[in-house]
Amino acid sequence: MNTSNNRPQVGLLHLEVIDRSNFSDFEREVDAKGLDFRIESRPESGPYAGIEWLIPTAIVVYIGKAYFESFLKEAGKDHYAVLKAAIIRLSSKFSSKDEPKGYVVFSKDKAKSGTPKYSIFYSIVANLGDGFCIKLLLQNDFDASTCNAAQEAFLQFLSDLHDGHFDPTRIQGLVDAKPLGNILLLAYEPEGRRLQVIDPLAGKRADA
Repeated sequence: MNTSNNRPQVGLLHLEVIDRSNFSDFEREVDAKGLDFRIESRPESGPYAGIEWLIPTAIVVYIGKAYFESFLKEAGKDHYAVLKAAIIRLSSKFSSKDEPKGYVVFSKDKAKSGTPKYSIFYSIVANLGDGFCIKLLLQNDFDASTCNAAQEAFLQFLSDLHDGHFDPTRIQGLVDAKPLGNILLLAYEPEGRRLQVIDPLAGKRADA
């Protein structure tokens, strides 16, 4: 998962300090014949320079374009239901309002962020091809039910997108969205039960 030309169809990237055994159930449930599935670890990084919401979380579930366009066409869509269920079970360990809260340290003067609005422990990233990714952020104050609803909405969005049935107006702000480089950030709005685009530069762009 380190190079754009050598990405798995489905993967999980985690900090080295998190024992791989935490993901054994996920691996057992998801791995299948013909699927390029990988679990990889990365060292802890030092202070960051950049936008907090773009920083890799401690655990990242990765879904590649080839999963939809190659594997599912050959293996059948039943595996997507398996993947969705496994993701929901995995996230219950790492994404809830009861998870530990941390801070992000930035390189300039070693400044600390406030308590992050979105989880710094867990996220889902989908690669749509040509280096473009969509990342689902989960709010720290979501309970398990809302976390599940957020992930189900995101995974349904990916399915509809690759099936050609997606209506962009279903995601708030998507029609006029401005990605940050090669990534678009999405979050779940529980009152409207829908995904919405998150743009940390929206205020700065408006003032420009």
